[in-house]
Amino acid sequence: MSGLLPIILVIAGFAAAIAAYRDIQRGAARFYTLERESVLRRAGFTLIGSALLFTASVGLLMYGGGTETAVDPPITADGTASPLPTITFTPELNQFPPIETAVPPTAAGPSPTPTKPLCRAQIVDTFGNGLTMRDAPNGEQVIILAEGDLVTMLDDEPQSVNNFVWRNVRSLFGDEGWVAEQFLEMGAGCE
Repeated sequence: MSGLLPIILVIAGFAAAIAAYRDIQRGAARFYTLERESVLRRAGFTLIGSALLFTASVGLLMYGGGTETAVDPPITADGTASPLPTITFTPELNQFPPIETAVPPTAAGPSPTPTKPLCRAQIVDTFGNGLTMRDAPNGEQVIILAEGDLVTMLDDEPQSVNNFVWRNVRSLFGDEGWVAEQFLEMGAGCE
């Protein structure tokens, strides 16, 4: 029954709000001032009652409407209560995006070729304006990368055009293009 009471209060509050709205419409249509004032006063009291019903339903849900029950500790054979077990959670740290590693060779097959580790860089020193990724060194704009975004360096050799060194990169969303190297902070192991 305790879970049903807040629902009943909400329905009653909603009905009172509709009645208040209807009285306000009726009061605005009245020609005589005294009759309009009494209708609007009644609508005000109905609206206050509606707000109280909504507040009561929220209060019941927050403080008294829950159905939580206390868990009794298990009783042992000798009649004493044994303590409840403690559950601890250990956070697990994963690196995003994952770095590729070489697979150790197995005796059954050929030895795998080691993969080159991914080189990542972060967009820096753009003063919050972002960095323009272009389709070629000093070419047309592809997208604008936000400051702090991570990019993956591609294997292409850097190119020097118009006093800038351009690097071919891939954004985390898969867009590929060229950016000015001076706005990249290279990760460890990058050339």
